[in-house]
Amino acid sequence: MLLNPSLVNTWFERISIMVILLNCVTLGMYQPCENIDCTSDRCQILQAFDAFIYIFFALEMVVKMVALGIFGRRCYLGDTWNRLDFFIVMAGMVEYSLDLQNINLSAIRTVRVLRPLKAINRVPSMRILVNLLLDTLPMLGNVLLLCFFVFFIFGIIGVQLWAGLLRNRCYPEENFTVPSGMTLPAPYYRPEEDDERPFICSLASDNGIMSCTDVPARREGGRICCLDKEDALHRQALGLSPEPLANSSGAGEAIGLCINWNQYYTRCHTGNTNPHKGAINFDNIVYAWIVIFQVITLEGWVEIMYYVMDAHSFYNFIYFILLIIIGSFFMINLCLVVIATQFSETKQREHQLMQEQRAQCLSSSTLASMAEPGDCYEEIFQLVCHVLRKAKRRSAALYYTLRGKPPPAGGGRGNRRGGGNVNGERHHLRHPRYCIHIFYFPCHSVSAVSVAFHCPHQNKQDHDSQPLANSISLSVPQNPEDCPICALSLKEGVRAVGDSANGEENEEDAVKETSKEENHLEERGDGERKRKRTCFGHCKDLWNGMRRKLWGIVESKYFSRGIMIAILINTISMGIEHHNQPEELTNVLEICNIVFTSMFTLEMILKLTAFGFFEYLRNPYNIFDGIIVIISVCEIIGQADGGLSVLRTFRLLRVIKLVRFMPALRRQLVVLMKTMDNVATFCMLLMLFIFIFSILGMHIFGCKFSLKTEAGDTVPDRKNFDSLLWAIVTVFQILTQEDWNMVLYNGMASTSPCAALYFVALMTFGNYVLFNLLVAILVEGFQAEGDANRSYSDDDRSSCNFDDSDKQKDSLHLSGECYLPQLHCIFFLCFRIQKMLEAYRPDWCETREDWSVFLFSPQNKFRQICQSIIAHKLFDYVVLAFIFSNCITVALERPKILQGSLERVFLTISNYIFTAIFVGEMTLKVVSMGLYMGEQAYLRSSWNILDGFLVFVSLIDIVVSMAGGAKILGVLRVLRLLRTLRPLRVISRAPGLKLVVETLITSLKPIGNIVLICCAFFIIFGILGVQLFKGKFFYCLGPDVKNITNKSDCLQANYKWVHHKYNFDNLGQALMSLFVLASKDGWVNIMYHGLDAVGVDQQPITNNNPWMLLYFISFLLIVSFFVLNMFVGVVVENFHKCRQHQEVEEAKRREEKRQRRMEKKRRKAQKLPYYASYGNMRLMIHTLCTNHYLDLIITFIICINVITMSLEHYNQPHSLDLALKYCNYFFTSMFVLEAVLKLIAFGVRRFFKDRWNQLDLAIVLLSVMGITLEEIEISAALPINPTIIRIMRVLRIARVLKLLKMATGMRALLDTVVQALPQVGNLGLLFMLLFFIYAALGVELFGELVCNEDYPCEGMSRHATFENFGMAFLTLFQVSTGDNWNGIMKDTLRECPPDHGTDVDYACNPSLQFISPMYFVSFVLTAQFVLINVVVAVLMKHLDDSNKEAQEEAEMDAEIELELAQGTLCCMGAQRGQETEDVCDMQSLLRTRDHITPVTPARLCTHQHNSTSLIAIKRRCPNICSFLQ
Repeated sequence: MLLNPSLVNTWFERISIMVILLNCVTLGMYQPCENIDCTSDRCQILQAFDAFIYIFFALEMVVKMVALGIFGRRCYLGDTWNRLDFFIVMAGMVEYSLDLQNINLSAIRTVRVLRPLKAINRVPSMRILVNLLLDTLPMLGNVLLLCFFVFFIFGIIGVQLWAGLLRNRCYPEENFTVPSGMTLPAPYYRPEEDDERPFICSLASDNGIMSCTDVPARREGGRICCLDKEDALHRQALGLSPEPLANSSGAGEAIGLCINWNQYYTRCHTGNTNPHKGAINFDNIVYAWIVIFQVITLEGWVEIMYYVMDAHSFYNFIYFILLIIIGSFFMINLCLVVIATQFSETKQREHQLMQEQRAQCLSSSTLASMAEPGDCYEEIFQLVCHVLRKAKRRSAALYYTLRGKPPPAGGGRGNRRGGGNVNGERHHLRHPRYCIHIFYFPCHSVSAVSVAFHCPHQNKQDHDSQPLANSISLSVPQNPEDCPICALSLKEGVRAVGDSANGEENEEDAVKETSKEENHLEERGDGERKRKRTCFGHCKDLWNGMRRKLWGIVESKYFSRGIMIAILINTISMGIEHHNQPEELTNVLEICNIVFTSMFTLEMILKLTAFGFFEYLRNPYNIFDGIIVIISVCEIIGQADGGLSVLRTFRLLRVIKLVRFMPALRRQLVVLMKTMDNVATFCMLLMLFIFIFSILGMHIFGCKFSLKTEAGDTVPDRKNFDSLLWAIVTVFQILTQEDWNMVLYNGMASTSPCAALYFVALMTFGNYVLFNLLVAILVEGFQAEGDANRSYSDDDRSSCNFDDSDKQKDSLHLSGECYLPQLHCIFFLCFRIQKMLEAYRPDWCETREDWSVFLFSPQNKFRQICQSIIAHKLFDYVVLAFIFSNCITVALERPKILQGSLERVFLTISNYIFTAIFVGEMTLKVVSMGLYMGEQAYLRSSWNILDGFLVFVSLIDIVVSMAGGAKILGVLRVLRLLRTLRPLRVISRAPGLKLVVETLITSLKPIGNIVLICCAFFIIFGILGVQLFKGKFFYCLGPDVKNITNKSDCLQANYKWVHHKYNFDNLGQALMSLFVLASKDGWVNIMYHGLDAVGVDQQPITNNNPWMLLYFISFLLIVSFFVLNMFVGVVVENFHKCRQHQEVEEAKRREEKRQRRMEKKRRKAQKLPYYASYGNMRLMIHTLCTNHYLDLIITFIICINVITMSLEHYNQPHSLDLALKYCNYFFTSMFVLEAVLKLIAFGVRRFFKDRWNQLDLAIVLLSVMGITLEEIEISAALPINPTIIRIMRVLRIARVLKLLKMATGMRALLDTVVQALPQVGNLGLLFMLLFFIYAALGVELFGELVCNEDYPCEGMSRHATFENFGMAFLTLFQVSTGDNWNGIMKDTLRECPPDHGTDVDYACNPSLQFISPMYFVSFVLTAQFVLINVVVAVLMKHLDDSNKEAQEEAEMDAEIELELAQGTLCCMGAQRGQETEDVCDMQSLLRTRDHITPVTPARLCTHQHNSTSLIAIKRRCPNICSFLQ
């Protein structure tokens, strides 16, 4: 008997998958700290399992090979997944056969975990994602090449400039001797014991920031040491201890009796160690790459920059900022853009495939089967209803059979009793006498089904307009009174389904209406049978009447508004809870909870009564409500027994109920829900990825990370790979990019520098491929939604409000003003006031309506002069110049300028002058345009309102400061802060900038929706955090806290009991901590505090509650990765929307450009080639220069040159120096030769026309100059600054750029970036404005903050301060990249010490506690979340454009080749005598623009060169080949 092959196949797959899962489990049970020599039973069992699994995999492979064959397309090795299996089995075979005890190759075995990908191949959505990733590889390859470029260029520059500089340390002078009996604390100056963050000094030849004179004095016990070497000798002579403090006698503590050894470290010298365990340096190209990669990931880059600035020069920050702009903002976003563009294409392709397959599978007979399937919930609901109906029919039939009666007329199908089943029915409402039309709308949102009722008395057009393709229509009674549904719909009017705002609600209502009417039907049916009116009948009538009334109540808008208000109040009552709250508040909150729970229970009971059970369940929202109510009731009952229940947290989900009442929000959520399936698949991929890397990490780094504590013990680092749980947490942390550099340093120090490969691979695949895939999924969701909206609805026009009148009036601005919605309200208000005042308006108002400010008539001379001044083209430029110079004076402001000093006087006077100028400008505009009356009036433009407001503020500022500013310093300060907004006036005067700002303003509405969704999640997690951690984030601060367990112990030991800056003591604090978590900067520390928390007033214990990981990681996944990435989707979608009207003009411009290029190409093609007149020798050189192989050879030479340049390193042997020098001579001579040949071949004019040739010549000149200078220096003929030579060597890197000429894919990407530059330039301007305003504000607010030994800082340092404008700008750049911005915010949140009035050193402002979070949060939101995403939008747009252009180019070339071929045919028609000439002409004609590959007879008439255009030529003239031959 033969088995069914498909059955065997499925079972074979299932067993295989089970074994794979078993393998995952066994891999996860590996314990690196115990399984070193594998003596335990557990390890033996795991090994046995391993052997079994390996044998299974090997057998599976053999079976498949026998069944399919080995080599060939359809055979075993033809499939990629099978090749992976083959690799795994072979790796295992190597391992078992060699049984390598000393080399641990088990890491290879972790590759087996990739096998689930094979099972994934069966899941279509997963297949799409994996295929997508494979599809993006060619494009991503180009991005990677571009990255390599950046890495090579910046790496070589780094090595040339800073090799060995980070080893500089401060040593004592060479002849320094230490008196006997004393020792130096360390051979060189170390700020800390472990020398993790060293003091790097600048050598005499460099001009770095730090020198050895900046070494601070030594401190012991918090006091500065004041003895020197001589004092110690003197004390020794007296027989006293030379250093009382060191011998801890305690007597010297008060006066600092210890030797200040630090004053002797005065010689800067190159040492042996680099910072961070040797991981950070530029000693060779590989280390430089590790540093560059770390800078591009934006984690810990600031520290590296400070090291380099200390050792070499302050201006090195330019290198890092350039690297970040090119590397992070462009490269990384290009990755995202490529993946997102590819994703939508692949998705469409796969979708079409699925549609075709579905069309083939479905038989054409059933109409309904072609309808789109509903969502999952709807389908399950249908199924359950169907099963219940069937059961009911069967039981009824059984009942009648048992009683021996015939079933009643109409059978179980026709006559439906009992509300429940009827309510559950939807497709088959077949009642013998009643008419119902049911229409299926394949609704894309919630796929609810709208049911429309039609009556013969209604308008026929309405009837026909419905899509009747798949409607089920039944007979219609003549009299509407007979059809209760019709009667009712005539009475009440079924609400229109088309209303976009409440569309879904209406659909639900319509479904409910149906079932309500079915209850009528039952009554009527019963009435017709003329049953006796029993008591039961009366009760039933009463009950139905009550249900109808209840239905009306529950459906009314007042009821839903009431519930909404209740939810809001309930949310507030849950948010009030905080640490140390009074007893009364706790009781009030408990009562509130009971009241609200009873309210929601009542709502549920009312709805159940009104709708009936099935109808209530039909709406998924109701089920959600019901579950929350049941949980709340259980919780209250549970609380009565004592103890707080976990169920309490479920109350928070009530917040989500609010979404039901906000249609716009609901649409965003619908997009979210539609992407859910893809996101779920993505999560599976992500988990698999994390699992693989965790196990790999356990094998490589398991049990190797350790830390030394202050007490001298060795403990494992918290970021470790010692167990599967912590390995997963560490990998997740690396994926969030937080503190991953610390793990990298540990890994490199504990294993070998090669460990960096693991981290780079993890970051590249995880962050730049997988997480960008998630963003691509969301962007695609929004774009699909946007396209759908544009195609069939006008409801969302308002989000990009372009009035026709505006378009005519403002056609110059491509934007067509996208107005702020708020301004509409203001204008509306003004309009109402105007109408009210019109009654009291004097007559002269009407006569002077077109006068400006009722004083200047249109003919007024002064007004005409004003108008001519404003109309002058220089006017705006002059104003801009003044605004810029005002910006400079604003930038010069800082709090530490003394009151009477020259600088302060200059700034005050310049402020008066600028204010006067701006008042003058405003006056001119008001006089010429009018203030408010009239179309063109001053206040009619929102930009003018901004200008006016700023002028007004400046005037008040001057008045207040003159009236004695000392008394009202607070007001003055606020006005001074508002002065920093002046640069905003630039926006309205720069058209490109204006467009970007207006795009952003129109995205405000959709961004607002996302912010609301974020807020809902923040509030839920915030309240949850308060309930979990309130009062638990306190700890004891003191020298030795080992034996302290709680607050009282701490206070007894005279230590401080303090709380962490980011805590969950109340909702405000919780929200701020969550914002820091969401920005993914510093979240790890907050998580550790949460894991260590024990209880209120208890000292934390390390990893006390690992379950709290769930709270932090789920928040990060939901909010940081999922919801915040929706920002990208919204901004991109909106950017496209706002660009749409420019599309037409752009298309027109593109067409014109294309025509011009076509003409040019035609002319070029018809002319004789320029080299026709060349002599033999020159023609030969020309052929050589235009040959493809020459380019290849040059490319090869450049590659080798780049490799030789990157071989340079610190302390290299002299022989390598010489070798590299000769290599350089050789390469330079090659480039010189190439340039000379090309000059001869093309002639000077044509040579310089080509940009690449210009670059070549520049490179040649630089190289020759560099060699000459080096030779001069070696022979010491002239004194030459070594820096110049170093710069010349750095400039050699320009040779790398020649490679771009060959890499066409990469050039296309670069073209995209170049095309996007104008717009990105506008964005850059906007960034500059934002930075400028915030920097000026920062100097005003935080300019006096002090960081020193007594007041240590966490984020600020001598480099990152707000002391002056320049430093504030750099600090803000650091904040915008998200590197330790939470530390900087922590420093500004300092609490004032109780005696801060007396302390001169410590400037402190209590109001900063509130201002600082607002300042930083708003800045981080705009810079990190909104503006960076506009860069993505711009790049996406331009990538599309450059793809289109490439297509057009190809089409154009084809067209020209065709034309040329037709030209040859004309020649063929001529007389026979001229044929030979014609062929010559034709030969020259057939040479295309591309002088590398002319169209020769051979090319045209052999089959190997069949491009589309040549095939077309052959088709047009079949005899051409015979003719040519």
